[in-house]
Amino acid sequence: MESPDVVIVGSGIAGGALATVLASAGIQVLTLERQPEFTDRVRGEILWPWGVRAARALDLERVFLEAGAQVVPVFDIYDELTPEPVRMEVSEAVPGIDGSLNIRHPQACTALTEAALAAGADVRQGVGDIQLTTGKHRHLRWTESGRDRETRCTLIVAADGRRSSLRSQAGIGLEIDPPAHLIAGMLVESVDGMDEGINVMAREADLIFYSFPQQGGQSRLYFCFPTDQRSRFAGPDGPKRFLDTCALGCQQNVAEWSGARQAGPCATFPGEDSRAASLIAEGLVLIGDAAGYENPLQGQGLSMALQDALELSEALLGDDPPNVDLTGYAERRVVRKRLADIGTVLEVWTNEGCVVQEPEERAARIEFIERDQVLSALQVCFMTGFDSLPQDLTHADLADRLANYG
Repeated sequence: MESPDVVIVGSGIAGGALATVLASAGIQVLTLERQPEFTDRVRGEILWPWGVRAARALDLERVFLEAGAQVVPVFDIYDELTPEPVRMEVSEAVPGIDGSLNIRHPQACTALTEAALAAGADVRQGVGDIQLTTGKHRHLRWTESGRDRETRCTLIVAADGRRSSLRSQAGIGLEIDPPAHLIAGMLVESVDGMDEGINVMAREADLIFYSFPQQGGQSRLYFCFPTDQRSRFAGPDGPKRFLDTCALGCQQNVAEWSGARQAGPCATFPGEDSRAASLIAEGLVLIGDAAGYENPLQGQGLSMALQDALELSEALLGDDPPNVDLTGYAERRVVRKRLADIGTVLEVWTNEGCVVQEPEERAARIEFIERDQVLSALQVCFMTGFDSLPQDLTHADLADRLANYG
């Protein structure tokens, strides 16, 4: 029976980052990953500045840059009401951070896996049937290359994603909010006129459009739209309808997204928030999407995952694994998740969900937000993080503030 110090199940963003940092510090790490190779999940491809700050603190910013991450210093927001975009200087959101880092999710996960291996972690990909058992020590059993394997260790880290098997096996519940909207995404290439230094958002009719450029002339495009339109971009001709829809009137002269070439799958998924009932159990801790995933509306998933890896690694490296206290990590994670959820609720309110909205109404809501110090900080927390927000801010507090509108 193998006996590493820490077993991490999942070698995605959170798991791969944690494995690299712990192994670099001399911790015996075994990582188990179900996927033999990482595939396009149509989400999780932007690190906003506060996430880049976490990557830098983990000494992993260079890993993303060497893997081809695109630095994007500007965010332009287009609207039906005004001919010129509202420009947000992403490079000014967090001191010392030059912009967002945009990178394909498979490339990022592969780069982190390779970094973990180089640091000395034992990474096994393509494993199956991972089973958690309880007792005096935590045990894991799995299959690998047709053989049964087993390990025991001081700590098991569940970094196995939003449908976490370990979370379920440990009996930890997951609360999932009703979807606020749907999101469809697709990777494209050969986009005439696209500026690779500008992230783009456009709001028109019942749609919110995003373009997050990547190296090599590619860009990840997204649409947010009403929950009753699941089939809007489904079927064999879904990618064509997706590209045709990119010809929004408010951004006609920005880039020819409608004439781009499909470079990845077109998929639709719900825009919903979730949270685990608990983040720690005996010998087990949850990080990343396994601990509760974000509505992707504000692109917080990668930043949250890296911050989880940073705070958990600090806890583990600050004490011997048998004596480590993870309650501080869990408490900070709960606060961070709540504040991220509240920021998303505000963004949904600004756009009245995803319905056909009068541009004047949207402008009035944005002006109302800008007059309130807390709401204006919430409006940009997707870039800046949550340190500037009241840490005890609740959904009820947000509702009370929004009740003053109109």
